Amino acid sequence: MNVVSQVLRRPIINWLVKSEISKKEISEALGVSRQTPTDWTKDKPANVTPENGVRLSEFANDSELTMSIIYQFFGVFRPMDGDLYRRDLSASDDLRELEENERDEAKAIAQRVLLKRVQKLDSKDFDLLLKFSKEQAEAVFANIQYLNALCDIQNISIMDLFDTFMRDWQAAGYFGKDE
Repeated sequence: MNVVSQVLRRPIINWLVKSEISKKEISEALGVSRQTPTDWTKDKPANVTPENGVRLSEFANDSELTMSIIYQFFGVFRPMDGDLYRRDLSASDDLRELEENERDEAKAIAQRVLLKRVQKLDSKDFDLLLKFSKEQAEAVFANIQYLNALCDIQNISIMDLFDTFMRDWQAAGYFGKDE
């Protein structure tokens, strides 16, 4: 996969406001010109290279910025950032439970479809699988939101969590070992 530079204006501005880090500090930490962080946040922003995105994420050590960078470059889900749902732990847990229940209901219907041979699926079957995929995605969104709320309460980033538990997860078989 060829990853290309991306505009990250809003996530960077949000992080700058939250962190109170100066653009000068960013440029020094990333080894870019002093103008570069300003270019990333202008009204007509310059693109951030994948390499600078990774370095910015490591420097910031902020889950919200990191998830936005991952989303922009790789399409992996970011935390929910709409104006409808609260980001506190109890609300996120309730939403997570609701979404998982809806996913389980859709799964029960989809399982019947999934037992068929792929060559025998009709348009109604594909519609049911699409509904299940939608419910599965919504459960993932809610779980990511919940994970972010848990990390925020502990004042750690998701990257910190990964650093702490990666060996355990590798041993459990979730991830391959680093070579």
